[in-house]
Amino acid sequence: MNSFKRHMWLVLIAYCIVGLIYPPIGIVAVACMLAPVVTGPFMGRKWCNSFCPRGSFNDVMLKRVTLNKGIPRLFKATAFKVIFLIVLMSLFAMQLTLAWGDWDAVGLVFVRMVLITTIIDIMLGIYYHQRTWCAFCPMGTMGGWAFKLKNRIKRRLQGRESLATMLRKEG
Repeated sequence: MNSFKRHMWLVLIAYCIVGLIYPPIGIVAVACMLAPVVTGPFMGRKWCNSFCPRGSFNDVMLKRVTLNKGIPRLFKATAFKVIFLIVLMSLFAMQLTLAWGDWDAVGLVFVRMVLITTIIDIMLGIYYHQRTWCAFCPMGTMGGWAFKLKNRIKRRLQGRESLATMLRKEG
């Protein structure tokens, strides 16, 4: 594990503490939420494995206390990921709608979401495996989907190029 990744978990802890004291800083979470989705088409889930503060927390801190039972198949299932993504993002959107216009309240929505998901992460990480949350993390899931979509589009375009080349040769 590189030095950068080894210390990224401190960003998560600092964010949670500072966010409770000064809620508007919570909006900074947008960068961490968008990063895996934006980088996903180019790097897959590399953000999750190399840069994510929560992933670093899991690998540095939770790894020490996990029962290491393995990640249940349920958490890896596409249906579970989709349902969890819809529920979590719906709750998030409702909170943002209610808080809109008040920067303290908007920031607190982000901080609260990070705190709640971190608590879920810790509980699952201790009981199952330190990276259980990562199996169905909404942002990582969307980043992975973006990577797969880009590759499907690329393969289809290559297939069309091959078909066009073949037709030119026959014509």
